[in-house]
Amino acid sequence: MQLASLGNRLYNLFAAHKKKFLYIPLATYWLTIFILTSIPGRSLPKVILIFTDKAKHLIAYLILSFLLNFAIHFQKKFKKYNNHSGITAFMIIAVYGLFDEIHQIFIPGRYFEWLDFLSDLIGALIGIMVAQWIIDQNKKIEINQEHL
Repeated sequence: MQLASLGNRLYNLFAAHKKKFLYIPLATYWLTIFILTSIPGRSLPKVILIFTDKAKHLIAYLILSFLLNFAIHFQKKFKKYNNHSGITAFMIIAVYGLFDEIHQIFIPGRYFEWLDFLSDLIGALIGIMVAQWIIDQNKKIEINQEHL
């Protein structure tokens, strides 16, 4: 129940302060991923040595998809995507992940790797599933409040 409460607070924070706590962090995080994947292989910082390369991909795309799913869910311009935010986020992440792997072919010391792409997709699925669980929990709360 504490996890649901934490999810509810996060949902409400994103809903109330989309720009500050969702859109700006998403854009900053996505740009950071792109910059890090554009660094030549020999120049990469030796950070977070406890994680394997595949775990780094999984975690990076888990966070990216989590934020993107909420951004799509809360955006108002294209309302038809609000109820399908998970599917939309996954499609965007899949295309971006593939683009990211292809773009690394052109970076010295970097290369395309199918297992990296697979790790990206698995991370995206986990991030989307967590985000969707939080969204669904909040929909249930809203429905229960309407019936009171």
